Amino acid sequence: MLGQSNTATSQVLARPWTMQEESLLGTVADHEVARRLGRSRQAVTARRNRLRIAPFHRRPWSRAEDELLGTMPDRRLARRLKRSLSSVRGRRHVKGIRILNPQKHHWTAEDEKLLGLRPDAQIAKLLRISRVAVTKHRLRLGLPPPGRVELARPKPWRAADEALLGTGSDDEVARKLGRSVGSVCRRRKQLGIPSQVRHWTVQEKAFVGKLSDQEVARRLGYTVKAVARQRERMGIGAFSER
Repeated sequence: MLGQSNTATSQVLARPWTMQEESLLGTVADHEVARRLGRSRQAVTARRNRLRIAPFHRRPWSRAEDELLGTMPDRRLARRLKRSLSSVRGRRHVKGIRILNPQKHHWTAEDEKLLGLRPDAQIAKLLRISRVAVTKHRLRLGLPPPGRVELARPKPWRAADEALLGTGSDDEVARKLGRSVGSVCRRRKQLGIPSQVRHWTVQEKAFVGKLSDQEVARRLGYTVKAVARQRERMGIGAFSER
């Protein structure tokens, strides 16, 4: 009678299994499931056997799983790989991989040699940091991404160069300095120097189309391009000797 009473009591006190708890069965060792759920190992084993779930066997680590070590917190990776936290932590220690700390990375000379040679995402994976952190550091060093040619740094402006700004049209100054017209125009505006663009007078316009653009430019002190633009603006065809 006493034995029957104890059996009945244990059945009453037995905690019902939820679907979430049952989903853990067979994913890790029974003793680990028992620890997580606060149940006895015998209860876990009995429930697993009743549901005909095979016992957990330690599966080997794949290369893809090893590559994920240190890329995220151990606990999160354990959930993703359906492994125990201790398994993930132990594997990371065996591989000598540092724990993820995305907020701080001490860049070494060896680390920086990788920048610009490999894609930022690949470097991030190797160093166990975020891709954004890699990109920011590469840009801070002025390095282009791999496969892209680094643009030549703009030629510094000397005082003698700046002295020419505004003394003629941007085209003329650009030609004298061997710079682009856009570069000259930007620098002139940065220094607040007004443009010295000449406005064509009625007398000057009378030469357009009656002489070659080169001759008009020589006589009036314009560039050939300026003469050609004015001629096109006036709707006059190029001069041709008859």
